[in-house]
Amino acid sequence: MPVINPVFPAPSFPTEEGPCNWPIELACAPDWASYPPGVQSAAVSWATYILWALTGRQYGPCSLTIRPCGPRCAGPNGYLVFPVNSGSTTSAGAPWMIPWIDSGVWRNCGCAGGCSCAATCEIALPGPVAVVDEVRVDGLVVDPSSYRMDQYRGIPVLVRTDGLCWPDCQDMDANIDEEGAFAVTYQRGVLVPRAGQIAAGIFANEFAKACSGRDCVLPQQLASLSRNGVEVQVADPTSLFENGLTGIAEVDLFIKAVNPYRRASRARLYAPDAPAVRYAG
Repeated sequence: MPVINPVFPAPSFPTEEGPCNWPIELACAPDWASYPPGVQSAAVSWATYILWALTGRQYGPCSLTIRPCGPRCAGPNGYLVFPVNSGSTTSAGAPWMIPWIDSGVWRNCGCAGGCSCAATCEIALPGPVAVVDEVRVDGLVVDPSSYRMDQYRGIPVLVRTDGLCWPDCQDMDANIDEEGAFAVTYQRGVLVPRAGQIAAGIFANEFAKACSGRDCVLPQQLASLSRNGVEVQVADPTSLFENGLTGIAEVDLFIKAVNPYRRASRARLYAPDAPAVRYAG
């Protein structure tokens, strides 16, 4: 049984549904240059959107910027259980260990780096994360050599490695290029594999042929034809799309490889104790 990793609710952008970044490879489309730019643009948009949908909406990462909330601003991590104490563990009557639930896991240790699998200084990012483009603290870009990306219980975490730490709190009234702000810009999603780029090129090329009035291999509505002893049958395109296929063998091989069960989208499990995050517009 596949493991379902906790994910964060998706932001409300980009405003247009579809992949943000799906490159196409045209090695198998030698006549592509003969089509007008307008036809090429339409063919790429059409082919990549349909492939994105038929492969479970998992490829084509989108750029976004988040404003993380540190633990001091977000409150206690997880649900505390008896005896509940959200303040200092050294106060009168407070135990030295507090049982709590962290992303569905019972824990008796609140420290990081020493008695848990968490790094000393890290923040969770709504994933999947393809590429981290930029991190800003107090309006200044942080050197990329000062952090790294890890996976912790299926959640991408940005780990500080230069001995410093990410801010516990930030000024949400400040813009990301101003003092007091903390922002992470990255590509959220999964990069398109080369096979998907080749499939998109083949698919777009066939659409460009159809759009230009040329012969193409896109399935048509012809169900059967018998003439001069020759019988021709073409599958109904509506039934093909119901099965999550396009009717083009090379393209369908890629779809079957990455989405064999015809999922409409990747499975999600929302964790109620996931850290808070704010998306920057």
